[in-house]
Amino acid sequence: MAKKKPIEQSAAFLKTIRDWQKLEDETIKHADTLMKKSKNRLVKMTMEMIKHDSQKHKAMQQMLIDSLTKEAFVLTPEELGALSDGLNKHLAAEAKSLELADEALSNCELFVTRYILSYLIADEQKHHSLLGKLNELKRATVFVT
Repeated sequence: MAKKKPIEQSAAFLKTIRDWQKLEDETIKHADTLMKKSKNRLVKMTMEMIKHDSQKHKAMQQMLIDSLTKEAFVLTPEELGALSDGLNKHLAAEAKSLELADEALSNCELFVTRYILSYLIADEQKHHSLLGKLNELKRATVFVT
């Protein structure tokens, strides 16, 4: 019986990711347009963050496409082990950042302050989660090899 290929290696999956990239391009254009139209610093900052995130998403999508069509990701236990100390320090720093941000948010009253702090907290939570997943990957490779 032939081994079934993962869905990620299908043309349909790659088309989905490429279509998503096109939507990120549209988001970048819309953000640029709104930044040019508005004089409001809060609107400009929000659009700049959205634009930056969309550019980052597009780069990550391309990295995913390349990993499926050109060269697969390879991450050895040795590479992850070498990162271990740095990952642990970064996780601790992110945890402290979240603690400080939560404290600031719980003490603020103004909408704009809460809006900006909420965005920052969501970003810090995302960073903490990504680092945690790398740490899990490090542990998983120790047991797999």
